Amino acid sequence: MSAQMYQLSVVNIGKTISCRDDQTVLQACMAAGIDYPFACASGNCGVCITQIDSGTVSLLPRADGPLSPAQSAEGKTLACRAQPRSDVSITWLGRGRR
Repeated sequence: MSAQMYQLSVVNIGKTISCRDDQTVLQACMAAGIDYPFACASGNCGVCITQIDSGTVSLLPRADGPLSPAQSAEGKTLACRAQPRSDVSITWLGRGRR
């Protein structure tokens, strides 16, 4: 079965890229040459914390510390653990880089 493709809009830089449903947001951004803030890429540090402005993602397993249940309820996720399930618009919050 082939991967489903979604559009991923990165608000910080005004760029829209393609993201497969078996890729994480971070993987898609890195493949597109976007200098996305991250450190561990395994869901343990929280550097890639991201606001989901629209759309849905599912999360791969991760540590509990970097993202609280309250943050999840507010629409925040970890780019290294988030896989799109629809077209998604995001804003990265980590490190404030552009």
